[in-house]
Amino acid sequence: MTSMDRQTPPNATRRAFLANSVVASSAILAASNSWWGSHALAATDQKNAKSAVEITVTRQPLVRCRLELEVKGNVKVPTDPLQSQEAKTTLPVNSTASLDYEERLLMPAQIADHSEVVAAERYYHTATNSSVLNKTTVEQKLREEMRHVVVRRDVLPEVVYSPENYFNHDELSLLKLPISSVAVDRLLPSGKVLKDDRYEIDLAALCSVLNMTTIEKGKVECVVSEIDDEGVRFQIEGDVEGSVDGVSTRMRLLGKMTYDRSIKACTWLALALHETREISKAEPGFDILAKVRLLRRPLDQPVRLPAVAATVDFDSPPPEDRLFVELQSQHANAAVMMDRRWRMISDDPGRCVMRMIDHDSSIAQCDLRKLVNLPAGKHLTLEAFEADVRRSLGDQLVQLVEADQGLSAQDLRVMRIVADGQAQGVQVRWIMLHFSNDAGNRVQATFTMSGQQVDAFAGCDAQFGDTLRFLAPDSVPAESEPASESALTKNGQANPTVAEKETRSASDLK
Repeated sequence: MTSMDRQTPPNATRRAFLANSVVASSAILAASNSWWGSHALAATDQKNAKSAVEITVTRQPLVRCRLELEVKGNVKVPTDPLQSQEAKTTLPVNSTASLDYEERLLMPAQIADHSEVVAAERYYHTATNSSVLNKTTVEQKLREEMRHVVVRRDVLPEVVYSPENYFNHDELSLLKLPISSVAVDRLLPSGKVLKDDRYEIDLAALCSVLNMTTIEKGKVECVVSEIDDEGVRFQIEGDVEGSVDGVSTRMRLLGKMTYDRSIKACTWLALALHETREISKAEPGFDILAKVRLLRRPLDQPVRLPAVAATVDFDSPPPEDRLFVELQSQHANAAVMMDRRWRMISDDPGRCVMRMIDHDSSIAQCDLRKLVNLPAGKHLTLEAFEADVRRSLGDQLVQLVEADQGLSAQDLRVMRIVADGQAQGVQVRWIMLHFSNDAGNRVQATFTMSGQQVDAFAGCDAQFGDTLRFLAPDSVPAESEPASESALTKNGQANPTVAEKETRSASDLK
């Protein structure tokens, strides 16, 4: 056998050698893959564990808020806001509001951390609004004495009142905003999140954040768009349908939100809201795009808020004696303090109209007119007033129920007549109040309601009669013309100009 023969193994031996080599190589490769695979999976798990962020909310008892609001769109104005809610005209609106305030949460003792906050206290350093409606510019700002307020959220929309003074409707509208800084943390998820995670925001949380009375249906989703050492950023998108004070509304939401990992709260929110709201008995409808930007930062101590927090009775609704609002008629040269169900519908030369509205249900209407002045020291007699009422009501009058007179808390002479009658087959009650002073100034208020609404009216004329006061003479517009007593019950016609005045005080357009 040659040396060549000695170096070459037989075929069977060659096959066994190759098989053993393959098995050995496979074993080595498998072991290698197992080692690298286990370490790669471990690295991936560590990376995922590192990028996952726990979202926990720490309630901030005191914060400084800066809110900017831009509104563009159209207002839906009825041809006659006194008679119909059908929209015939649209008016362009452009509005910007700026608010800077401290906010302190008010909570009962022993409240759970996850419970919803139902009260807060604010001090507004700045609260201004500039709006242009149909080429008419209006500037609004909060009076100095109205900067300290209490916010109650037992029911929605939230109720704002001053512990010391009373708002007018323009100021209330300035402070009614499309989002609530008290509730924004409710938009955040709970638990751990990763980038690109998606979750649906609870409708009850949206109702609270958007300050809506109800949300019947909708879906709003939030996506984790970015995570870093400082915070977690989210993108928001969706639609909701619901109501605000009984008026139907639809919203399309698109926005962004930042969760601060050190503060453990939402510190920045930007929302674009496309809202379409129906015309109500108190306010015009609208189709608008509102852009809201909210910045929140915790404070260690108050800057202008009182050192001692406001006292709130959490077992009772907001105090009724703090919920009056001042209604002023420049054309009637008079102002009155009423509860917030009363709204100024129009203020035209010769006729001012107010309406009592509860959840978009009209209860009563008040027509306020400036009458021709009498010589100083002269007053109309109750008998003459009664005769004029009979003359004005004519065949509609069924009976005079009451007739009396006296002095009001404002030292005005007040005559009051209550009459029942019928108009177009409907039982009607009229209450007429005649006001005069020793200088000869006079106004008349005529309340009109159906017989079925007398109980709901609940004697509001007593509050009206005791709080009406005459404005300073230099505040009366030159075009104001006094009416005669014979115009007590005649209905006037509103016009788009009147509707514009109403719109400028509509809360949701600010």
